[in-house]
Amino acid sequence: MIRFTIFPRLLVLPGQKANPYIQDFAASLSRSGESEVVNPPHKNPLFSLLPPRRWGDVFVFNWFENIPDYKYGPMQAVVGVCFVVLLKICGKKIVWVLHNRESHLIGYAGMKKFLTRFIARWSDLILTHAEEGVALAESYCPKAAGKVHFLHHPTKNRLPESRPTEAPVYDLLIWGKISRYKGVLEYLTYLRDNPQDRVKVCVVGECSLPSLAEEVTRVAPGNVTFVNKGLSFEELRQYVSRSAFVLAPYRPESILSSGTLMDSLSFGARVIGPDVGSFKDYSREVRLNVYTFRDYGDIGNIVEKYRDCPVSLEGYRDFLEENSWPHFGKRVVELVKNLH
Repeated sequence: MIRFTIFPRLLVLPGQKANPYIQDFAASLSRSGESEVVNPPHKNPLFSLLPPRRWGDVFVFNWFENIPDYKYGPMQAVVGVCFVVLLKICGKKIVWVLHNRESHLIGYAGMKKFLTRFIARWSDLILTHAEEGVALAESYCPKAAGKVHFLHHPTKNRLPESRPTEAPVYDLLIWGKISRYKGVLEYLTYLRDNPQDRVKVCVVGECSLPSLAEEVTRVAPGNVTFVNKGLSFEELRQYVSRSAFVLAPYRPESILSSGTLMDSLSFGARVIGPDVGSFKDYSREVRLNVYTFRDYGDIGNIVEKYRDCPVSLEGYRDFLEENSWPHFGKRVVELVKNLH
């Protein structure tokens, strides 16, 4: 039985919402039959790992480069570096999951760059959910070539029994927590300044800051509906069914893989995103309807050209089952077993 410790494993209080990635990751390892996760969720995911009783044989670090954004972040970053060195001295294996090109939050740029290169060098195994991540990891550490592996971002099957028969209410659905790196303001500004692009858009999601909600409301032209609230997956299902496409207008300089993309695909959505990372990967996947843009002017053309392009629920189902969380956990375990 391989014992795993996963970082960051945050304690989610009742009523709070959190990225389910870590919870799903831990569950997939526990279901593999060959491994277990030994550290429980905690309000301080780094300092809670210091007691040896929470040490597994393998440590999986997600978003290690974002430690400076935590409370007392610079101090925690120093602790994190020393902790990784200690783990290596003690013979523990280090797995780093490379999620993004760069941190989505502004600040501590130099420290984050150092942490990225540090964890790339000290990892025994690097996982990335986009093919571009392989070359990116090698740019951080030339010796990473033999230890970086591309694994599809795992997802779930939430497909409907059949495609909606009603005409879409919206051309484009932009959903999820609205943060500045996601490019929502930039795209809405483009629509305001280019009134000939009359796609009908619904933006639904809770803004990370009240001031951002005010900016979205101020910038959005008349062809945009803005719903400032978080969504349950059942509510998201309804919005997806009423929309021709899901749009992820992300800034390409930071994005690599996307949970929003995978969740949208889990509902059988047609998806439009920037021509980078996993969006670019899946635009070449014949079982899926994923399209990419190089500038915002491409988006309206994609809507017009592919609006009536059929979606194969069977193709989506094959892809989703092939890349399910249980399969992901087994693949991670197999890669870890091959470490020397």
